[in-house]
Amino acid sequence: MRYVSPLLRALGLQRCVRQIRHKLRARGVLAWTPQIPERDFRQCAVDAINALKESGQEIGDYLEFGVSRGTSYACMYHVLRQAGVNEARLIGFDSFEGFPEEAGQQGWEPGAAASTVSATTRYLKKNGVPEHAINLVKGWYKDSLTPAARARLKLSKASLVMIDCDLYTSSRDALRFCAPLLADRAVIFFDDWGWRSDLGGIGQREAFEEFLAEFPGFSAEPLPSYLAQARVFLVTRVARLKAKTTATMSTALFCGLDLLVAIA
Repeated sequence: MRYVSPLLRALGLQRCVRQIRHKLRARGVLAWTPQIPERDFRQCAVDAINALKESGQEIGDYLEFGVSRGTSYACMYHVLRQAGVNEARLIGFDSFEGFPEEAGQQGWEPGAAASTVSATTRYLKKNGVPEHAINLVKGWYKDSLTPAARARLKLSKASLVMIDCDLYTSSRDALRFCAPLLADRAVIFFDDWGWRSDLGGIGQREAFEEFLAEFPGFSAEPLPSYLAQARVFLVTRVARLKAKTTATMSTALFCGLDLLVAIA
């Protein structure tokens, strides 16, 4: 077996064999290894939901970008239901064809991490996610993350967002798609925060930095993560919260004045 790889390389067949392997794994023919530590991610999700609840935040939808086989999707479903959050929808966006061709320019292998919609659906059902809770949107992000998609899916409020699409460009597009949807407080998970930066490339860290610069109305506070290269942030819509606080203070002031007038 040790001579196989050099032979394939010499014949120029190595990439072809990898692509075949990706396609077989995508269809569930080859074994699949979970991409995240499930127990640690579940605990991280519990902490995130508690942080939102403590701030008096009603939990909105969970949006996942980069579903692959659906490990984190299944974990989040069970955590939400165990927390008594039954109204929040879970929606996953993925090409379901693996990384696009341009991924090679960003340090990732085109076609890797592929899982067909049917294979992902089977996995989710096997792991206790009922069919009515499985909402998968297939397509390259340039086609699927559009204002029309927001309207068609009736998206209005997202409280939990998983950015697991790895690439800088895909992460940037996912964040921009979420900008008008993020609740006053929301939690964003980045599964591949440090991979490219550590190697001198750009990735999710740079995409998030650009997002905060492009949308200065948001602030971000780090939360404990579930993996060394992952990051989790409590994102606050500062301007809207300031407006709400000012309105509350104004109401209290006017009530106080009314009371003084009544006493007088």
